[in-house]
Amino acid sequence: MDKLQAFLPSAEKGYLPYYLFVVSVVAMGNALQNYATLHYTRRIYNGRFVANHGLPPATKGYNPEDSTRIVKPASSTGKDAEKARDQVSPLAARLFGAYTFMAGIIRFYACYQLENPAMYQLAIWTHVIAAIHFTTEMLAFKTIRFSGPQVFPFVAGYGGAIWMLMQYNHYVQ
Repeated sequence: MDKLQAFLPSAEKGYLPYYLFVVSVVAMGNALQNYATLHYTRRIYNGRFVANHGLPPATKGYNPEDSTRIVKPASSTGKDAEKARDQVSPLAARLFGAYTFMAGIIRFYACYQLENPAMYQLAIWTHVIAAIHFTTEMLAFKTIRFSGPQVFPFVAGYGGAIWMLMQYNHYVQ
């Protein structure tokens, strides 16, 4: 137990370093699982989509295949349901895994250097970017719903950002 405690951030600094340590380890583990299986990522991004035939036709300056709206949420019944597919591909999972691993490393370094303004601010940004990502996926792109497995990313993103912003002057000298 002493060896484990020697590895943990200092208890003198409060609970924020422990929070950052835990979310960094969870993030790095989540990132690695994105390379092994799509199962857990599909639990978060649970939207089903079909081709969006409502896009304008191709022109010299516009290709509908390049649109970020190339697919649209499928209805749960009718002909859409038969053709619906999720958007979690191996490439999407690996990209998400790479970002998540990077965020985990930043948070890991920050948990030991909270007095460093650059590290503290980078750690805040990892939370803000995650919060914005999950919010836009829910509200704009409709790829997630706020339930079950989606709760943790929202709580970690918003909770971490708010907590770190509120404690900035306490830690950064």
